[in-house]
Amino acid sequence: MKIATLLAVPCAITLLLGGVLLWPAAPTAGSSLAQANQHAQSHPHDPEQEAADALQARYRTFVSAQSSLTVPTEISLTSLQILFDEREQLRQQSFTPAEQAQLFAEDRLMEQLTLRRRALAEARDSDKSQLASELELWLTEQPNWFREAEANSRLLEGLAQMDPAKREALLLETGGPEAVDRMRQLEQNRQGFNEQLTGYLAERQQLPSEARAEQQQELLARWFEPGQWRRVEALTRLKLGEPHTE
Repeated sequence: MKIATLLAVPCAITLLLGGVLLWPAAPTAGSSLAQANQHAQSHPHDPEQEAADALQARYRTFVSAQSSLTVPTEISLTSLQILFDEREQLRQQSFTPAEQAQLFAEDRLMEQLTLRRRALAEARDSDKSQLASELELWLTEQPNWFREAEANSRLLEGLAQMDPAKREALLLETGGPEAVDRMRQLEQNRQGFNEQLTGYLAERQQLPSEARAEQQQELLARWFEPGQWRRVEALTRLKLGEPHTE
C-alpha cells in the first residue's frame, strides 16, 4: 500500500499499552453516546431521551469504575490479559450485549491486536513464525478500517525512527507534497495533545488528593474530548505512578 494512501486516512491517536497507534475514524463509545444525546435533545419528552440519559449515566459510572483498574507498570502478556479481562467484566456488568457491541467493538479489536502482538514479542524464536502467520490471518478477517489502521501504524512506526530530513524526502518521493503535509499535521496533532496533557496534569496536581476523584470527570471534560479520556487516564497513571487513585 502506498504511503500517500495510508497517510490520507483520517486518523485519531489512540493509546494501546505496548504502543501508540494511529487509527482512522471508526465507531467509538464517545461518538455513539454523543449521537444518542443529540437525538435526545432534539426530541424532548421522547422515550428515547430517557433511554439516552440512562445510557449516559451508566457509561459515566462505567468510566469511573474502569479508571480504578490497575494499569500495569511492567507490560507483559499476562498483565495485559488480566487488565483486558477486568475491562470486559465491567462492560458485561454495565451494558446489554447490544450496547456492548455499539460502544466497545473498536476497543475489543484493539485489545485483541495488542495481545496478539505481545504474544508474538514474547514467543520463543521457534514459535514466532507460526504466531506471525496467525496474526496476519486474523487481520484479514477484520474490517477494512481496522486493517488500514494496523498497516498505517506499522508504517508510521518505521517513519518515526528515520532521520526527519530523510523521512520527508521519502514521503515527498513516494506520496508527494500531500503526504508530507499529512505527516506534518499528524506531528502537530501529537504535539497539541502533549501540550494539553501537560496542562491537565499540572492542574490535576494542584488539587488536594481527596478532591481529585471527585473532580476527575469535570477536569477531563474541560481538557479533552470523551474519546480521549481512557488514553489520558492511562497516561496519567503511567506518568504519576498512581494505579488506584482515581
